[in-house]
Amino acid sequence: MSHIAMSAGGLCLDPKWFLVKTKALNETRVHKRLTGAGYEVLFPKISRKSKRHRGLIEVRPLFPTYLFVRFDGDELKTIKYTHGVARVICFGLEPHEVGEEIIAAVRARMNEEGIVKLEPKKVTLSPGQRVKIGEGPFAGLDAIFVEEMPDRERVVLLLDAVSSYKLTIEKDSLER
Repeated sequence: MSHIAMSAGGLCLDPKWFLVKTKALNETRVHKRLTGAGYEVLFPKISRKSKRHRGLIEVRPLFPTYLFVRFDGDELKTIKYTHGVARVICFGLEPHEVGEEIIAAVRARMNEEGIVKLEPKKVTLSPGQRVKIGEGPFAGLDAIFVEEMPDRERVVLLLDAVSSYKLTIEKDSLER
Protein backbone atom coordinates (compact mmCIF):
# COMPACT_ATOMS: atom_id res chain seq x y z
CA MET A 1 0.00 0.00 0.00
CA SER A 2 1.45 3.32 -1.07
CA HIS A 3 0.98 6.50 0.94
CA ILE A 4 0.73 9.71 -1.02
CA ALA A 5 1.09 12.99 0.82
CA MET A 6 1.36 16.59 -0.31
CA SER A 7 4.48 18.54 0.53
CA ALA A 8 5.88 21.92 -0.43
CA GLY A 9 7.77 20.23 -3.24
CA GLY A 10 4.69 18.49 -4.72
CA LEU A 11 3.80 14.82 -4.40
CA CYS A 12 5.93 12.55 -2.28
CA LEU A 13 5.53 8.83 -2.50
CA ASP A 14 5.65 6.61 0.55
CA PRO A 15 7.23 8.83 3.22
CA LYS A 16 9.06 6.93 5.97
CA TRP A 17 9.81 7.62 9.65
CA PHE A 18 13.27 8.89 10.56
CA LEU A 19 14.98 9.95 13.77
CA VAL A 20 15.85 13.64 13.94
CA LYS A 21 18.32 14.94 16.54
CA THR A 22 17.60 18.48 17.70
CA LYS A 23 19.94 20.92 19.35
CA ALA A 24 19.66 20.88 23.17
CA LEU A 25 16.28 22.12 24.47
CA ASN A 26 14.95 22.67 20.91
CA GLU A 27 12.55 19.70 20.72
CA THR A 28 9.38 21.79 21.15
CA ARG A 29 10.48 24.49 18.67
CA VAL A 30 11.44 21.93 16.02
CA HIS A 31 8.19 20.01 16.64
CA LYS A 32 6.16 23.20 16.04
CA ARG A 33 8.17 24.19 12.94
CA LEU A 34 7.90 20.76 11.30
CA THR A 35 4.22 20.15 12.14
CA GLY A 36 3.52 23.72 10.96
CA ALA A 37 5.18 22.81 7.65
CA GLY A 38 2.85 19.81 7.32
CA TYR A 39 5.14 17.01 8.51
CA GLU A 40 3.95 14.21 10.78
CA VAL A 41 6.07 14.39 13.95
CA LEU A 42 6.03 12.10 16.97
CA PHE A 43 7.20 13.86 20.14
CA PRO A 44 6.64 11.56 23.17
CA LYS A 45 6.90 13.21 26.59
CA ILE A 46 6.79 12.10 30.22
CA SER A 47 5.41 13.89 33.24
CA ARG A 48 7.05 13.45 36.60
CA LYS A 49 7.48 15.19 39.90
CA SER A 50 9.98 18.00 39.72
CA LYS A 51 13.20 17.33 41.62
CA ARG A 52 13.76 21.08 42.01
CA HIS A 53 10.27 22.28 42.94
CA ARG A 54 8.36 20.24 45.51
CA GLY A 55 4.78 19.42 44.47
CA LEU A 56 5.28 20.56 40.86
CA ILE A 57 4.77 18.21 37.92
CA GLU A 58 7.04 18.81 34.94
CA VAL A 59 6.61 17.58 31.38
CA ARG A 60 9.84 16.54 29.69
CA PRO A 61 10.78 14.79 26.44
CA LEU A 62 10.87 10.98 26.73
CA PHE A 63 13.90 11.00 24.40
CA PRO A 64 15.69 14.34 25.02
CA THR A 65 16.92 15.95 21.75
CA TYR A 66 15.14 13.37 19.53
CA LEU A 67 11.96 13.49 17.47
CA PHE A 68 10.48 10.98 15.04
CA VAL A 69 9.63 12.68 11.74
CA ARG A 70 7.87 11.18 8.71
CA PHE A 71 9.16 12.46 5.37
CA ASP A 72 10.19 11.42 1.88
CA GLY A 73 13.92 10.88 1.29
CA ASP A 74 13.97 13.83 -1.15
CA GLU A 75 13.12 16.16 1.74
CA LEU A 76 16.22 15.28 3.78
CA LYS A 77 17.84 18.71 3.21
CA THR A 78 14.66 20.56 4.22
CA ILE A 79 14.53 18.63 7.50
CA LYS A 80 18.28 18.83 8.10
CA TYR A 81 18.38 22.60 7.67
CA THR A 82 15.29 23.34 9.77
CA HIS A 83 16.26 25.83 12.48
CA GLY A 84 17.00 23.88 15.71
CA VAL A 85 17.81 20.56 14.03
CA ALA A 86 21.31 19.19 14.70
CA ARG A 87 21.10 16.31 12.19
CA VAL A 88 19.04 13.45 10.81
CA ILE A 89 20.36 10.13 12.14
CA CYS A 90 22.10 8.33 9.27
CA PHE A 91 24.11 5.17 8.71
CA GLY A 92 26.64 6.15 6.12
CA LEU A 93 25.08 8.72 3.82
CA GLU A 94 21.53 7.38 4.02
CA PRO A 95 19.09 8.44 6.74
CA HIS A 96 18.25 5.50 9.00
CA GLU A 97 14.59 4.52 8.71
CA VAL A 98 12.67 3.84 11.95
CA GLY A 99 10.38 0.81 11.66
CA GLU A 100 6.59 1.25 11.79
CA GLU A 101 6.51 -1.24 14.71
CA ILE A 102 8.65 1.11 16.83
CA ILE A 103 6.40 4.08 15.98
CA ALA A 104 3.31 1.98 16.77
CA ALA A 105 4.81 0.85 20.11
CA VAL A 106 5.60 4.45 21.15
CA ARG A 107 2.17 5.69 19.99
CA ALA A 108 0.42 2.91 21.92
CA ARG A 109 1.91 4.23 25.18
CA MET A 110 1.03 7.90 24.51
CA ASN A 111 -2.16 9.69 25.55
CA GLU A 112 -3.80 12.57 23.58
CA GLU A 113 -1.30 15.09 24.97
CA GLY A 114 1.65 12.93 23.87
CA ILE A 115 2.45 11.86 27.45
CA VAL A 116 3.86 8.35 27.88
CA LYS A 117 2.95 6.56 31.11
CA LEU A 118 6.07 4.91 32.47
CA GLU A 119 5.67 1.90 34.71
CA PRO A 120 7.32 2.59 38.07
CA LYS A 121 10.02 0.18 39.15
CA LYS A 122 8.56 -2.42 41.45
CA VAL A 123 11.15 -2.37 44.22
CA THR A 124 10.28 -4.58 47.15
CA LEU A 125 12.59 -4.18 50.08
CA SER A 126 12.68 -5.75 53.50
CA PRO A 127 14.17 -4.18 56.65
CA GLY A 128 17.88 -4.92 56.96
CA GLN A 129 18.34 -5.45 53.20
CA ARG A 130 21.54 -3.98 51.74
CA VAL A 131 21.05 -1.47 48.90
CA LYS A 132 23.22 0.87 46.83
CA ILE A 133 22.18 4.46 46.21
CA GLY A 134 22.14 5.01 42.45
CA GLU A 135 21.68 8.77 42.09
CA GLY A 136 21.79 12.06 43.93
CA PRO A 137 24.42 13.41 46.36
CA PHE A 138 24.81 9.99 48.05
CA ALA A 139 25.21 8.05 44.75
CA GLY A 140 27.49 5.05 45.04
CA LEU A 141 27.13 4.67 48.80
CA ASP A 142 25.96 1.42 50.38
CA ALA A 143 23.12 1.54 52.88
CA ILE A 144 20.70 -0.65 54.83
CA PHE A 145 16.98 -0.35 54.14
CA VAL A 146 15.03 0.66 57.28
CA GLU A 147 11.48 1.43 56.16
CA GLU A 148 9.29 2.77 53.37
CA MET A 149 7.61 6.16 53.92
CA PRO A 150 3.79 6.38 53.80
CA ASP A 151 3.89 8.09 50.36
CA ARG A 152 5.55 4.88 49.02
CA GLU A 153 7.94 6.98 46.93
CA ARG A 154 10.56 7.58 49.59
CA VAL A 155 12.51 5.23 51.83
CA VAL A 156 14.52 5.54 55.03
CA LEU A 157 18.05 4.14 54.86
CA LEU A 158 20.90 3.71 57.30
CA LEU A 159 24.18 4.71 55.67
CA ASP A 160 26.91 2.06 55.98
CA ALA A 161 29.65 4.69 56.26
CA VAL A 162 27.96 6.40 59.21
CA SER A 163 25.80 3.77 60.88
CA SER A 164 23.92 6.26 63.03
CA TYR A 165 22.93 8.48 60.07
CA LYS A 166 19.36 7.88 58.87
CA LEU A 167 18.61 9.18 55.41
CA THR A 168 15.29 9.58 53.56
CA ILE A 169 15.55 9.51 49.74
CA GLU A 170 13.41 8.88 46.65
CA LYS A 171 12.78 5.17 46.14
CA ASP A 172 13.66 5.53 42.44
CA SER A 173 17.20 6.54 43.46
CA LEU A 174 18.01 3.00 44.62
CA GLU A 175 19.88 0.29 42.77
CA ARG A 176 19.65 -3.35 43.73
